[in-house]
Amino acid sequence: MKKIITACLILTLSVLSLSCKKTKETVDELTEFDLNYTTNLTVPSHTLATNVPVDFTTPDISTNSSTKFSENKTTADLVSEIKLTKFNISVATGNLDFLKSLSIYIKTNNGETLIGTKTNIPTGVNQTLLDLADVNIKSYIVEPSMKFRVTVTIDASTVNGQNLKMDQTVHVKATLIK
Repeated sequence: MKKIITACLILTLSVLSLSCKKTKETVDELTEFDLNYTTNLTVPSHTLATNVPVDFTTPDISTNSSTKFSENKTTADLVSEIKLTKFNISVATGNLDFLKSLSIYIKTNNGETLIGTKTNIPTGVNQTLLDLADVNIKSYIVEPSMKFRVTVTIDASTVNGQNLKMDQTVHVKATLIK
């Protein structure tokens, strides 16, 4: 009976050891990392109709994706998914009281996708986090550059020229170069 228990124990430990080794190998082949981007968008100083959506587009933003992927020992073709984890809108002076709501789309030459919205922006705040869409934006980040189209609904008839700072964090899931 002792021999059977000992044999079972050895077999169990062997299976667990191999299983842990295989899991470590799988983890070693995968990588996940964050990329951060910042851009600014000026909402010009002029009179706008209240409660009517207005579109603004950012200048081109370099993704530097090839360099950033290389630094993390992967390439664009080994990336399986890129999703936004944070999109913060802020102003350096004043507050966001002039905004009623906003929607942000990521765009390249391949089209555009809604990535986040914010409605009912509280009064008196100088920054807010967007409610993010659960979309894979890999096809946009692997491009050399991207833009954001921002649709804002103004809650004041006169906007005194605000510079919106937009900070984004994207999470990349990829396989390492072998």
